[in-house]
Amino acid sequence: MALAGDLSEFPLTDIIQLVQLSKQTGGVHIRGQRAGRTFEGWIYFRDGKIIGAAMPGLQPLEAVYTFFTLVSGPFRFHDDKRIDAPTITVSNEVIIMEGVMRQDAWTRIHEHIPSMAAVPRLVLNPTTGSSEINLEPEEWRVLTMVDGRNKLVQIAQRSGLGEFRTCEIVVQLLQNGLIEMRETSPGERLAPEFERIAAGFVGAGASALLEEAYRLAGIPDPSRASGDQMLAVVEYFERGAAQVVDPLRAREAASQLRARASQLLA
Repeated sequence: MALAGDLSEFPLTDIIQLVQLSKQTGGVHIRGQRAGRTFEGWIYFRDGKIIGAAMPGLQPLEAVYTFFTLVSGPFRFHDDKRIDAPTITVSNEVIIMEGVMRQDAWTRIHEHIPSMAAVPRLVLNPTTGSSEINLEPEEWRVLTMVDGRNKLVQIAQRSGLGEFRTCEIVVQLLQNGLIEMRETSPGERLAPEFERIAAGFVGAGASALLEEAYRLAGIPDPSRASGDQMLAVVEYFERGAAQVVDPLRAREAASQLRARASQLLA
């Protein structure tokens, strides 16, 4: 079945219903975007029913629900993509209902949390009014990791609760006045992404090339760099990378660095 497009025009609910209606067997590959981040993986079908899903770091059912939160990105159905045994037994109808609820919940979460790179910190003198705040064990677990340095993505990983549940708790803690969000600089958001992208093109020498690019751009501490300074780093990195790898590959790396900067600084 020729099924391909973009999630911005063909939402996941429609994809699932179309595959179910045609009783197809295979896998849908999705590479989608949410809040400047890229998520990639598969949803597997047998005779139109969802029987599995895969996304790095997530359980199959959680992976499916995460796909519902992506607002754009390409997808394509592959009828030769199969899995041996089902890992999901929930019906398509239940998955769609929960997925739509998850999608709505993420929209509300993003009103309070614009990015998983945000850093929460404790409020020194919280004002909770006359109401008493009773925290559940999961909420305490998240609160103990709020130190003004850990990013939300790190708290989600270390807590073992996943991004969705962690963000739900963080929003509740924000509303209770126990924590607040600290603004992160462009450098804080971009430096780890630059390292990841550069390593994919240059390999082990990426860190040294980036360090030299920061030096040439006059940036002693990348975490304090502005957006314009980080874009200047890309120019120096491309020049240095062109001496190590093919200039076309260096140009492609620089293009991806600029694209990622554009996403995170939007």
